[in-house]
This record gives sequence, C-alpha cells and structure tokens, in this order.
Amino acid sequence: MYHVTMADIAHDGTIVDEDERRTIYLTPQHPLSFHENQWVYHRVPSVTQWQEDLALQRQQHRAQQSDHMSFLFPQNVMLEGALLDTIHAHDFEVGYLELYVIESKAWDSYQIPDDLKIQWVDETNIEDYISVYSHFSLPFGKDYMKEMNAAIRQNYLKDSRARVIAYQHQLPVGVVDLIMTEHTVEIDGFGVIESHQHQGIGSAIQTFAARAAGTRPLILVADGEDSAKDMYIKQGYVYLGYCYQILKESLA
Repeated sequence: MYHVTMADIAHDGTIVDEDERRTIYLTPQHPLSFHENQWVYHRVPSVTQWQEDLALQRQQHRAQQSDHMSFLFPQNVMLEGALLDTIHAHDFEVGYLELYVIESKAWDSYQIPDDLKIQWVDETNIEDYISVYSHFSLPFGKDYMKEMNAAIRQNYLKDSRARVIAYQHQLPVGVVDLIMTEHTVEIDGFGVIESHQHQGIGSAIQTFAARAAGTRPLILVADGEDSAKDMYIKQGYVYLGYCYQILKESLA
C-alpha cells in the first residue's frame, strides 16, 4: 500500500506564501473559514519565531476580517516546553488531528441497503446536499453557514472535491466530500444527520467511496478528541499519526 502521511491530506484555501519552514493560507473571500486561513508548519518554530509569526498572522487576518488565528504543526511532533507554555499564555486552544487509513477492499463485502440511494452531487441535487451540510456548519454560526453555502453553490462544479449525498426513503440524510488523487481518496466533510445515525448510513457512504476509490486507500483526519474516531477504528481504519493544531477564535 502507498505510504500515507499528513502531507497527503488536502488543505483548502489559497496559498499566498510558502517556503521550507511553513505554508500560509489566506482566503479573503471566505474569511470565517479556519481551514482556509491558517499557517501549516513544516518544522516546529522557536518561541521567538512563533511570536513573530503570530504577529504577522494577526495582521494578515485583521486585514481580511478573519476573526481567528490558527496554526498546524508537523506530523508526530509533540508540542512541549517553552513553546507550549507560550501558546497557552496567548490563550490558544490546543488540540490535535489524527490520521487514519483503510484499504478500499475492506468494504468489498458490504452491501448498500435497498432503502438507501447514494449519488454524486450535480445540479439536480446540490440543494439537497446543502440542506444536509447546513446541519453541520450551523453550529459555527449563521454567518459561517451562509458563507460556506454560497461557496459550495459557486464552486461545486469546478473545485477539487467530488461531493456525494445519501438518501433514505428519498430523504437527504448524509453527505461526504471525496478528494481524489493518484494515490489516495480522502474522506472529508462526512456527516449523517443525527436523527438518522446508527442505521448503517455512514457505512453505506463509505462503501460508495471505496468503490469509487478502486485500489486506492481511503484516508481521513479526525479530531483527536472526537468520539467518531472510535467508530473508524472499529470499522478497520488504521491509525498513522497525529499533528497538533492550535486555534484562537479572536485576534486579541
């Protein structure tokens, strides 16, 4: 199997600067999106360097009306010591993402139930997709939900994501985005409406994704504190590593 790392995980947003030390994503048309406006480190900065980076990111985000600051650190590198103390002193939330992979053939024996229809998203069902997606974006605020919905309507036919929707008895109940590359298929934006969970819909969606992937593995990142990762492990996903992510939902 292809050797999967965090480098295989796609990053939304526009790259405005990149070097061997870090990549800067700034997307002024989507200022409320954490993932499209963040720095991704390729190596861990010193305390002094991070404080300089923090000041620059604050300036950049303020200029485009992004109300947050976010940094992603290299894979399998522990944040500790003076750097971690400084991050906490600046009131950042410290979390981590975990990388998982599963061979697509692991889903070969699963049959999609007759009451479920899994479809690619196009102009005939994009509004159904958005109606489900909104369930998961609304907790981040109405403004964020509106911003994301507008972005989806504008870009769904031309961006790098292949979107999928699940219907149960003709009711839209689940969605996922597939980011397909030569070596992997990444699962992102995966969700089933709460009232329809624990009915096999998530497994059906992943089966659809596995069939689309062919011989390529399915990969995903999960919040290290999210209970959903336990489900992935039970389904046969293999843990490959972690990376720290720090976030502050203000520019103060």
